Amino acid sequence: MLAVLAVGGCSAREILEASREKGTAVEPALILQTALPRQPIKLRILVGGDLMPHRPRLLAPESISTALAPLSELLRAADASVANYETATGDPRIFGEKAISLAASPAWMGEVRRAGWNALAVANNHACDLGKAGLERTIAATSDLGVVALGADSSDPWKAKVLVEKSGHRVCAVAWTTFVNAEGRACKGSGELAIAAFDRRGTDRIERAIQRARAGGCDAVVAILHGGREYAPQIWGPRLQARRAAEAGADAVVIHHPHVASPVDMVSTRDGRRVPVFASVGNLVSNQGESWRLPMRPESRENLISLNAWTRLGVLADLEWTWPSETADARPTLTWGFHLLWTENDHAYHRDDPLPRIVVRPVDPTNDRALLDRLETDDRGPKSLLVDSCWIEASEKRCDAVPAGRRQEPMF
Repeated sequence: MLAVLAVGGCSAREILEASREKGTAVEPALILQTALPRQPIKLRILVGGDLMPHRPRLLAPESISTALAPLSELLRAADASVANYETATGDPRIFGEKAISLAASPAWMGEVRRAGWNALAVANNHACDLGKAGLERTIAATSDLGVVALGADSSDPWKAKVLVEKSGHRVCAVAWTTFVNAEGRACKGSGELAIAAFDRRGTDRIERAIQRARAGGCDAVVAILHGGREYAPQIWGPRLQARRAAEAGADAVVIHHPHVASPVDMVSTRDGRRVPVFASVGNLVSNQGESWRLPMRPESRENLISLNAWTRLGVLADLEWTWPSETADARPTLTWGFHLLWTENDHAYHRDDPLPRIVVRPVDPTNDRALLDRLETDDRGPKSLLVDSCWIEASEKRCDAVPAGRRQEPMF
């Protein structure tokens, strides 16, 4: 007996009977293949914050591997994952003990790739800490390891890169930094790093890059930028660039650099879209806040970085696009949310250990209640993240609209 399958108002039986009336033979297997509904196409991307090879505790390749291991389950469930490679590539021994410049070996990047991060934003203020040669070694390492490099390229750093492609649909990313450290002045003018200052020229570069991505076959675009003020809520400059990126066609915007998180904003564009702006996703892996532990206050009165708990709370943006079966060529819908991440650092408990255990794990809204309660006492910190309805582990859902009470980013 031929199974009855409802498709577009017709069943497989009806298709067969119609073919007989017209005197045409149709194979039942072909009917079944034709009648089966197209399943929605979904592409899911995770975007995290800063990966920092702090000396000496996170400099060894095995150290970054250990730190990222607890996130493996989250990454396996995604189609692509992006982090910010907050360093140059080369020999870190060139720097003095107190230098804040950062460098990591290609093997360090290799462990990041093996941990499940297939794309790295390499446009940031530390990208040129080893000059033009260090930036070029970063670009070469990404190529050797099969990593998608965002924001740096030997020919066109503003070119959108494909993060993932499935069934003919592409999700791409465009990345840039708003500045580089003073050591990178020569590198800054190399033409291999995407840089956009807070001026008209920078805005034009951003808008052209995203518009070009749309015109060049990207069905969805994530804008990723590096800028802001360290250890403070996100400032106007990166937020203005985020709005311009959204208006130009970006589906979502992710910002890093402040080393502490900021709440998610929503931008309503002139063409009627609602674009989530992750104003700061904070650190992904770092040694900052290493001396903090419960029941200390979230920030010390002296504003010491080593006692700032917020540097250990990161945000992992979770973005999923869906192309519905009946309109596969239409613009996809975006649902989104985020995961809160906490950095465990054993330095506060084992101060004599030169290489204390550092791992990053998802925050559990129940088991981490004491930690969350303590963070909620700090009115200066981004405590609204802790009660945000788009925190996936707490709400067990994703967002697709503007939740009640969510901040609307104003027009500039």
